[in-house]
Amino acid sequence: MRVAIYGGSFDPPHIGHLAVIEEAIKSLDIDKLIVLPNYLNPWKDSTMFSPEDRLKLLEKLVTKMDKVEVSSFEIDNGYPTKSIESIRHFSKLYDKIYLIIGADNLAKLHLWDEFDEIERRVEFVIALRNGINIPDKYIILNTDVQISSTELRNSLDITKVPKEIANYLL
Repeated sequence: MRVAIYGGSFDPPHIGHLAVIEEAIKSLDIDKLIVLPNYLNPWKDSTMFSPEDRLKLLEKLVTKMDKVEVSSFEIDNGYPTKSIESIRHFSKLYDKIYLIIGADNLAKLHLWDEFDEIERRVEFVIALRNGINIPDKYIILNTDVQISSTELRNSLDITKVPKEIANYLL
């Protein structure tokens, strides 16, 4: 079975994430796409939304999408799970793994723990972002949506979120 794993903070999930999911389902030869929210990104100190809220938001986002599931694997771990740990876990379950990352992660990719093993175990799929040039050795997803979770967090005034949504998120 061939799967694509799309991991990240998703803090919060947005239409750019959805575009990546939709394009991956359309253009990759996969049986399933696993959306994998992390408990806490190893490169960050905190998140705006709790791991449980981000999980719920992602489940709601993809609830009616064929071939897509949201995994709580990293959140269930309860600590910042390194990519290699997740890849080892899913390698026991699936024959072929594509790992989807945003183009903005390419510059630090070589710094990921046990990068050589990651590179042996997965085929990288790069979602276009901010006009970043992608080397030919990668599969490219044409999804250059100009939005980021950071921008959303910076512009979010929680006092203006409708009460029923705020109660769901917090």
